[in-house]
Amino acid sequence: QDVVVDRSQEDQVYYRFYSVLMVTYALELLFWPSAFVGNIVRLAKKHGMFEGKQDKEHRLQCIIGLVLRCLQCISCGKVGGKEFKNKELNDFAVQFMELANYETQVDFVLSDIYIGFHMVARDQLEQREAAIRSVVKENNFIRDLVQPQIEKDKKTDDKDPFASHTRKAMQKTGSIYILQQTKNFKYEVRERKLLLESNEGDQALMQDLSYYSIYARIIYEKLRILTVEEFGLKEGVSNFTRGSGAQFESRYRLSSLDCEHAMLFYASFLNGMISTPYAILVDTSAGKVVITVRGTHSIEDMVIDMQYRPASLEKVGLICGSDLKGHFCHKGLLARSKWLYNSLRSEKVLKTLYSDESPFKDYDLVVCGHSMGAGCAILLAVMLRPSYPSIKCFAYEPPGALLDDGLCTKCEDFVVSTVRQDDFICRTSHQSFDAIRDNFFDILARIKVPKIQAFYDIRTPCGSAFIKQRNSAVLRPQTDIPTDTVFYQRLQKFREERSEADYMKLWIPGKIVHLLDPGDGRPHIPYYASKHQFDHIVISKTMASDHMIVDLIEVLQNAQLSGGQRKSMVSFKFNDSIKTEEEEKIESPRFFMLCSNPQGSLPILLTTGAFIAVIFSILSNTRCDIFTRFASGIWDGDEISTKFNSVGLYSVKLLDCGHQNCTLQDELIDYPRCIPLSIPISNLEWFSKAQIFAACQMGFAFPSLLALFISTCYRIKRYAWIAISFMLLSSTLFQCLVFVLYYDSCGDWDSLTITCYVGPGGSFAITACCLYFITALGSIFFACRK
Repeated sequence: QDVVVDRSQEDQVYYRFYSVLMVTYALELLFWPSAFVGNIVRLAKKHGMFEGKQDKEHRLQCIIGLVLRCLQCISCGKVGGKEFKNKELNDFAVQFMELANYETQVDFVLSDIYIGFHMVARDQLEQREAAIRSVVKENNFIRDLVQPQIEKDKKTDDKDPFASHTRKAMQKTGSIYILQQTKNFKYEVRERKLLLESNEGDQALMQDLSYYSIYARIIYEKLRILTVEEFGLKEGVSNFTRGSGAQFESRYRLSSLDCEHAMLFYASFLNGMISTPYAILVDTSAGKVVITVRGTHSIEDMVIDMQYRPASLEKVGLICGSDLKGHFCHKGLLARSKWLYNSLRSEKVLKTLYSDESPFKDYDLVVCGHSMGAGCAILLAVMLRPSYPSIKCFAYEPPGALLDDGLCTKCEDFVVSTVRQDDFICRTSHQSFDAIRDNFFDILARIKVPKIQAFYDIRTPCGSAFIKQRNSAVLRPQTDIPTDTVFYQRLQKFREERSEADYMKLWIPGKIVHLLDPGDGRPHIPYYASKHQFDHIVISKTMASDHMIVDLIEVLQNAQLSGGQRKSMVSFKFNDSIKTEEEEKIESPRFFMLCSNPQGSLPILLTTGAFIAVIFSILSNTRCDIFTRFASGIWDGDEISTKFNSVGLYSVKLLDCGHQNCTLQDELIDYPRCIPLSIPISNLEWFSKAQIFAACQMGFAFPSLLALFISTCYRIKRYAWIAISFMLLSSTLFQCLVFVLYYDSCGDWDSLTITCYVGPGGSFAITACCLYFITALGSIFFACRK
């Protein structure tokens, strides 16, 4: 007995010691998050993120740097980011603070940004429609182009219908009439020259643009892979060079890239803060030496894009032998271009290709690139032109803030830039940011309804026919903005401060070809644009996708030149109908917006009903009590009537009496767990069929649920509702057919009669059947509507 007592005391000591350890461990678990947060705070203070108001640019610089570092970690370093430091973001941080939050803070939150930019897009649409209506009403010639079926006046227009236009009177031959945004956010019609099929120069230009766009594409990834897999470039080596004995041999052709006519002479894949990948190729078919520069593809490239402050080109001109005094360009791209120029001189590849013994000495030089690469290509062409007067540059969708006005004009002789439809990157400049900011603040000041009402209104898109009515319900006129609000007074003070700011305006250089999307499935239409067309950002669904190089190649290859010199056209459409609010509900084009309810609240109810039905179906299929079975009859000479067991699709629930030798005479209770079916399913014909029916039911239920959810976000057509109705009715049928397992579960068995009653699982199945059927009726309602 003494030994037992000692052992009990010993256990108590160990138990208390163990309790102390567990408490200590629990405190440690509570302390380490605090320590982790403390380290983060100390790191932030070390980098000055919590300094005073006078250093807010530095705080923004640190925040952007942190975001880019997170992007680097998420991508495991595949998108670069090893070289850049936060100080590289200083220019962008300063300009951003000047753009949106100067000495006077204009208070707005994320919901204001969401609502404001959606309303800016709708306001732009309204202004475009107003400009179209005005010009169609005032000018017979434009009216004939826009809508020939309108009965035209017999009088002819003898004067320019746009007297305010500083250009000469409209020629009305081989022209396209476009809408151009002005400084007051209005739109005016401008005449531009089309690229004509009958003009050999225009044909050659479009062929060159299509031809060299392939070079601008392959430098992104394909060329690097090719040099490793076919040309033997080792992993980790950044430069590809030809051996001294293979300088002019016809080797290293890009056959696998569908460029049999091109030979690779040099390539650099080094990507740092000032270095950028580029390649030098010889095109034996066109007789050109091609330099292609890669566009934005890494974190370092994004940092360079953000450095769009104007930088002087005077020193660059002295080195390159060109008079660039008084000219300015994009600061970040200038650093990349100077590295490219120095790299070409140090590698001496161009010197070798144009040496006296070279078979390519009579080839012209072509520089091309896309996005950031297009900007670098333009600046490189400016630097190389004194040495190579015949140089040509094809810049595909370059940044909007690239060169000053004077240098842009000088570049028209050797630079061709392309812009596709609403490309956002080609419109990024300080002046475009200022314009969209002012428009955004104006829209916020004009909103006259509560924010929640404006939020609900923008979730339901509307067409151009009734954009004016919809906007007037949310926005007040510009002249009715209340001036006594705190927001308006801060906004006025902010604008007074920003009016004192002066900066050099930068533009897209050279001859600009704008690729217009007709919007009706036809190929893009090219025309010569003005750089002033791209100093305002157009908010549209394609503003980002229009910048993709892969799509651009196809657009250039399929671009449609105008048929003749006397063919004119317009870049806009005119809708003369006036829509009522009732017609809007039926005819308004609907885009996919989460829970925008384009067809009312009924689809939400149907989606909810289908979702609950699917949940009940899953519960029914996984339970083991669809039927509860009772046995009655003679067993071992005794007459019994007792609960037997419960069955489901894939399992059964047995009964238990609490001891090993159970009989039917004992008082039985349900076993707490389901037991998988032990009888081979091939011996249970109706169980097998029931399982097939359950699988079919789920196969119809999930697609119908997904389609119903889409109907709450997008106006689906009648045939889609017919398909949903069919799937829901099929789900109802197959859910009911699950009960065929009754034939294997109930009936006479030896001397016993097995009677089945619907269990909880069966109740779930019946409820699911009812919900499927009710949801199907609601879908049939939409399917029957015309």
